[in-house]
Amino acid sequence: VSRTHPGLIRRLFELEVPEVARGLVEIMGVAREPGYRSKVAVISRQQGIDPIGACVGVRGTRIQNIVNELGGERIDLIRWDPNPTAFIVNALSPAEVVSIRVDEETNTAFIAVPDKQLSLAIGKEGQNARLAARLTKRRIDIQAESVLITGGQDLYQPPRPNMDAIPLAERPGLPTLPPPPREVAPSQAVYA
Repeated sequence: VSRTHPGLIRRLFELEVPEVARGLVEIMGVAREPGYRSKVAVISRQQGIDPIGACVGVRGTRIQNIVNELGGERIDLIRWDPNPTAFIVNALSPAEVVSIRVDEETNTAFIAVPDKQLSLAIGKEGQNARLAARLTKRRIDIQAESVLITGGQDLYQPPRPNMDAIPLAERPGLPTLPPPPREVAPSQAVYA
């Protein structure tokens, strides 16, 4: 058993966050550089529950307990999105994405950020971009917005993030109840 394993963060969230333990908030992915920084993608499975707010807790108490257990490792909570483009944009937070184009053949996302946020998007020693790439399982190419404009390339607006809860799909193997009969029994006609 190793404290550097990404599964450790999942279990710590299950211990500290009741919504994760009950399945109302699901951890969709974890990218981790042990001891330094982690990115955790979460999604709500029930309407009205903010997945990031549930994980952070009142005044940050829940997340602070997890950070203390990991020895001060910084944890970024990211909203998972079924749209891969929107998920890449979320994974690069706290940087703002101005343009994103995904090449499916090379599995690469070409991203443009404002000139002032280029270092923020890349992160210290490339840490933010590296963790975002691991979380999204794509290669990420980040450039400044002015480089794209000067080169005459088109800008592709990022999609709007999905803020709705994503309910669980029907589980296979569970029986479904047949629809109620349309006919009414003579003894029940009065009640119908």
